[in-house]
Amino acid sequence: MNGSVRAISFTPDGEYIMGSGSDGDVYRWHIRSRRCIERFHNQDGTITSSMASSSNFLAVGAESGVVNLYNDKHHHHHHSTRHPLASTSTDKTPLKSIMNLQTSADMLKFSDDGQILAMSTRRETNGLKLLHVPSGTVFSNWPTSKTPLKYVWSMDFSPGSKYFAIGNDHGKCLLYQLKHYWDE
Repeated sequence: MNGSVRAISFTPDGEYIMGSGSDGDVYRWHIRSRRCIERFHNQDGTITSSMASSSNFLAVGAESGVVNLYNDKHHHHHHSTRHPLASTSTDKTPLKSIMNLQTSADMLKFSDDGQILAMSTRRETNGLKLLHVPSGTVFSNWPTSKTPLKYVWSMDFSPGSKYFAIGNDHGKCLLYQLKHYWDE
């Protein structure tokens, strides 16, 4: 990789590690062969600050606050068709660019099933948004201005995504039940 590595994410199948950083390019490394098999420029144009992978999507967050969502369904076939060092960059267009964070997209996390993408910044109070991935819509009904998030420092979905936990700068771990996943 060129420049510093600012974000890494394993793909859920464990076959690849995605990496990106100060050059704004995204690299896909095939773990068994230890080769870079894909490289593309994140369309935001600024330094990458976070990444997350699901079985179908790759989310790339930038210091500008933009989060790009890329289709990643066909990643299983890339290592046989790309040249070993992927020295040239390919073009890849995001399915959606989410511009709801006003400062750096510091953390990205998919729910277990990839239906929800949590996006947050540590640089502004209440800086957390949830994206419904299938519709490409950011939830407008949560969090609200009354949700006591403060500055979000960490977050994670429980296995099965029945809970969403948020750690903040006030020493609190906020635990939210995701009712959608209880009905299944």
